[in-house]
Amino acid sequence: MAGTPLSLVLFGLAVAAYCVALLAFVLYLALRRKALGDIGLAAVLAGWPLHAASIFTRALEAGHWPLGNMYEYSTGIAFIVVTVCVVLMIRARMRLVGLPAMILVIALLGIAYMLYVPPGQLVPALHSYWLTIHVTAMASSSGILSFSFFFGMAYLARRWADQRLLAVAATPAAATVGGGGVGTLTLGGGGAGGDALFGGSVLTSLAQGLRRVLPSIGTLDLWSYRFVMIGFPVWTFGVICGAIWGEHAWGRYWGWDPKETFAFITWVVFAIYLHARVTYGWKEKRAAIITAFGFTAILFTLYAVNLWIAGLHSYARA
Repeated sequence: MAGTPLSLVLFGLAVAAYCVALLAFVLYLALRRKALGDIGLAAVLAGWPLHAASIFTRALEAGHWPLGNMYEYSTGIAFIVVTVCVVLMIRARMRLVGLPAMILVIALLGIAYMLYVPPGQLVPALHSYWLTIHVTAMASSSGILSFSFFFGMAYLARRWADQRLLAVAATPAAATVGGGGVGTLTLGGGGAGGDALFGGSVLTSLAQGLRRVLPSIGTLDLWSYRFVMIGFPVWTFGVICGAIWGEHAWGRYWGWDPKETFAFITWVVFAIYLHARVTYGWKEKRAAIITAFGFTAILFTLYAVNLWIAGLHSYARA
């Protein structure tokens, strides 16, 4: 470990804790043992201060606010996701939210490690107090809006489970004995030309499991909406701050640079979500689908634009 920055050592320890948490949450989902959920929470609580210390020491090593490149930015978003996850698991007693949160966090930290650059000075374009304001707002809103996607996908899973079990209940199992004494068993939910015997049983068992572990569809839809209501204003604030920074740095508020364009597209997606929900009553399924588009737009803005599309913001890759 000689020569390894302290921030990277702490980073590795945090990742290890999150991997333990992910394993615990997977087992908790499968076995429904409360102790496993508590172990997952304990692992997250162990990783969170290590993660925070990694970010703090990185700032000291680099001598600037630790959001100046893709390694630091990915690590920062992951920290926001973990923080929100901890609040939900403690205040709202939502242990299972740790499962999608840890998957995303480990993925973000894995990408961060692949894009790692040693601590160093910022490129000249980033020497501004707007780095602290604008980039922190964008990282925070990205992490917050991710939870609207988590709850939206959980809503779709619970909705499918409810519909599956309703179909099974509406088509009760029947046994018909023919003249030759040969029995024919039809499982509910299969229908004419429907699920095969074992395939139908597996899907029905999966639906029953999802119904046991997930809250009601109304609750999931409401939580998804709440996180859009929190994250969207922060994203809006970040975009506005970016425009002001652009005027200071390049002499114009908006130039349709690729990063600006896709940040605006992401804003439009979530604006459509709120407008359609409030004006046209687009809730539940359609709202959940929009959050999936929004989450995809966030990831595209974060990685595809920064890494593969040349623009004024291309300095963020290094």
